[in-house]
Amino acid sequence: MIMKGTIVWARGITQRRTLLAFLAVFVASTHGTAFAAEKAITKTAAPNPVLVLSNSDTQPGVGLASFNVLAADIPQGTLIDPKQLLEIQWNTTYYPQGIREVVQLCYSRPFSSQEDCREIYPNSSGTLSDFNAQAFGHGSRVVIYHRVFGGTPRYVNPAGTDSVTFRYRY
Repeated sequence: MIMKGTIVWARGITQRRTLLAFLAVFVASTHGTAFAAEKAITKTAAPNPVLVLSNSDTQPGVGLASFNVLAADIPQGTLIDPKQLLEIQWNTTYYPQGIREVVQLCYSRPFSSQEDCREIYPNSSGTLSDFNAQAFGHGSRVVIYHRVFGGTPRYVNPAGTDSVTFRYRY
């Protein structure tokens, strides 16, 4: 009788260990994803008027819209948590009185002056995931540059606004 009780007790310990091992593997495999949340920050700004000095390819006038990620944009309590940039969605305006326009979207890591730029099209929208390997958070910035190579009158104005949406995970 003692032998049968010992076997039942040993089987119970083995089952508990198996259950604990399964639970540990489950928790370890879901650790990074169980608490991940996706957020988006949308910013809109009108680029400034552009001074057109000549109708040439050498001296474009430049209008820009700057979009800074501020501490107030980040959910409370997550400011210092590491964040992963998923994509930047963009929408650009154009300068209707301009003759030729080249547009670039430039990304800067938090508190960096170094820009990483991609050419995009005026008066269009799209999504970029080119910057996902770079740091993201409070202090990150996107600048959309509009280079206008000619037009009339002396100052040309944008037709509307530029906007960006930073999609990220923390």
